[in-house]
Amino acid sequence: MRDPDTQSYDIEPAKSAPDLPGSVRMGEDIEETLDLLAADLFVQSTSCVNQFGDFHLALSHGQLQERLLIKLMIDPKYRSMPWTRTHLWSIDESIVEPGHPEHSMTHWSQIVHEAGGIPSQQLHPINAHLPTAATDYHQELIEHLEWRERGHDRLDFVLIGDERALIRGFDDPADQLVGFAPCQSRIVMTRRLLNASRFIGIVSTGDAGRSLVDDLTQSSTNPLDSAQIGLCPQGGVLRWYLDDYACRHTHDPHINEEPINEERPEPR
Repeated sequence: MRDPDTQSYDIEPAKSAPDLPGSVRMGEDIEETLDLLAADLFVQSTSCVNQFGDFHLALSHGQLQERLLIKLMIDPKYRSMPWTRTHLWSIDESIVEPGHPEHSMTHWSQIVHEAGGIPSQQLHPINAHLPTAATDYHQELIEHLEWRERGHDRLDFVLIGDERALIRGFDDPADQLVGFAPCQSRIVMTRRLLNASRFIGIVSTGDAGRSLVDDLTQSSTNPLDSAQIGLCPQGGVLRWYLDDYACRHTHDPHINEEPINEERPEPR
C-alpha cells in the first residue's frame, strides 16, 4: 500500500524501464547514458569494419549527438574507434547549405574531421539548399552501400534524439530513401531507409527524455502503432538510451496528488 505522504509531496517515483518497443538502456545520469550508447556504437563500428571494411553512421542534429561524438574522441576507452573507416551521414537537414552555422555537418566536421582525422570524403552533408537535394542524397547513399552483399547494403548505426517527427518517420511518395518532410522545410531519410538499418538508437535525457517517455506511454494510441513510433528495424536492433530522470514516470496517478484534509507544508 502506498504511503499517503509520498503521494502528496512530490516524492519522485522509482525508475523503471518504460514500455517501449525494442530494448531500453538506462543510465544514472547523462554521462552514464552516453557511455552506454558509446559502448554499443563502438562495438557495432568495430564489428562492421571487420566484416565489411567500413562503418556507416547516420545522426540527427542535437546536443546529445555532439556530446557523444566528443566522448568517442576523448575517452580512452574508445581511442581505437575506426574513424578512418567511418562514413558519417545526416538523417535530416534544414534548408541551408553546408558550411552554414545551422547545418549539422558544420558542427560534426569540426569534431570528427578536424580533431578526429576522418577523411573529408567520408563526410556526407546534405546539400539541402538545392532543389535536387533529396534525389542527390538518395543516389549518394546507393552508390556507397550497393557494393555490399545484398542484405547488408544498409546503414550500420542510426542515432536520433527526441524528435517526434523522426521517431514517427515518414514515407516518400516516390519511394526514395530520402525526401522532403511534409512541411517542405527539411530533407529527411525515410522510414524505408531507417527501418532497413542494422541498429537504431534513440537517446534522450532529463526533462526532454521524461516528456518523450510520457508522451509515448500515455498516448491512447498503442506505442507500437506507427502513428507514434514508426521505427521498427527489419532484422535489426531498436534501442532507447534514457537516464534515470527520464524513466521516473510522471503520469503515475498517485504522484502530485493533493493531500486529503491536510495542508501542504511550506518549504523551509
